[in-house]
Amino acid sequence: MLGETNCCRCGTRLLLVVFPQSLKYDTNHVPSYYEDHLLERVSLLELRLAQLTEQLAMAYEFIRREAKSFQKDHALLQSFFETLEKVNPELSEMLSQNTLELFDEKKQRLAAKNKHEQITGEIFAAHDNKQTELFAHLVNEGIKLLRKNEEKQAFLNLERAALLSPKNAALLNFVAENLFRTDKFGAAKKNLETALNLEPLNEKTLLLLGVICADEAETEKARKLLSGLIGQPRKNFCVNYIWGMLAAFETRWTESLAAFKQALENSESPEICYLIGCVYFELGKHKNALEFLQKAVSLDIKYADAWFMQSVIYTLSENEESAANTRAAALESKEAGAQCLEFLMNKKLPNPAIALPFLHLQERQNQILTKGARRLTKFFREQIYQSIG
Repeated sequence: MLGETNCCRCGTRLLLVVFPQSLKYDTNHVPSYYEDHLLERVSLLELRLAQLTEQLAMAYEFIRREAKSFQKDHALLQSFFETLEKVNPELSEMLSQNTLELFDEKKQRLAAKNKHEQITGEIFAAHDNKQTELFAHLVNEGIKLLRKNEEKQAFLNLERAALLSPKNAALLNFVAENLFRTDKFGAAKKNLETALNLEPLNEKTLLLLGVICADEAETEKARKLLSGLIGQPRKNFCVNYIWGMLAAFETRWTESLAAFKQALENSESPEICYLIGCVYFELGKHKNALEFLQKAVSLDIKYADAWFMQSVIYTLSENEESAANTRAAALESKEAGAQCLEFLMNKKLPNPAIALPFLHLQERQNQILTKGARRLTKFFREQIYQSIG
């Protein structure tokens, strides 16, 4: 009957066909082959849709069961630890800590494995297929030796691999990065310059080569390399930090202040607050300097150099009580390797015209980033390693 969608006898779904208005009164119309073909296609699509719906239903059911199982396991563990905490708090804390450590260790191993696969994949993809087996052996052996801290033999293997694949930018970058991590800046620079010619826009190449050039006081070249990374979220902090140190090296304090403040927007760290305070000190704005130095110690109360720079400012302003208190705070922090220890032990002040973190810039024409305060050097290295992955 008109309007029904299923057969009244067997219940089969009806495939309804609507004909054009022009054929409304044509009782002799016979569907063409093309129309029959369309009906077959519609039937096939309906079948596929029904199958897909069934598959989605099965997938949903599987996910629901797994989620339910996970919730049960989670609830069981939570109940176990809660009960254990009541019975034996010390054992509960120890087990919780061990569980977290095992999880972190597994996560780190997985991340290292994924990174290894990604690196080797990029290196092998860039190889020109000459002596592939030997090349693969040298690369894998080199990586294995690096993990064992057998750096000398590792670099020999990787250098041999580079001779077999001289235009392999991925390999050159990998070798350069590991040379950089072991403070072999000269060798790293050669590999990076070759890689830069092959891939002029590679972010890792630009950053590492920019760092080395900046450290060697090649200010113009360093700025040119780093300018290609401005606006890159993961690189912004390092670029602004380097820019600030280069400007400080050239005693362009206003530019240095702007760069460090840009870095602060990416990361509110005590080290950057300290540097901003010291730049304000160089500009003679002692009130602003104290504000940022106090912020640095509020973020890390054991920041000895930040306490000491406050004492320098208080001494210059003849506030002896505050100067004595901040010097005492610097000593009490007992921060290993603090730059101020030399002056605290000798009971003398540094040159009042030069802030503590910039003293080394007056003594040498290189190692702008890797000399001076040990804390700043370590902090900057950590930021570089985070940026390059």
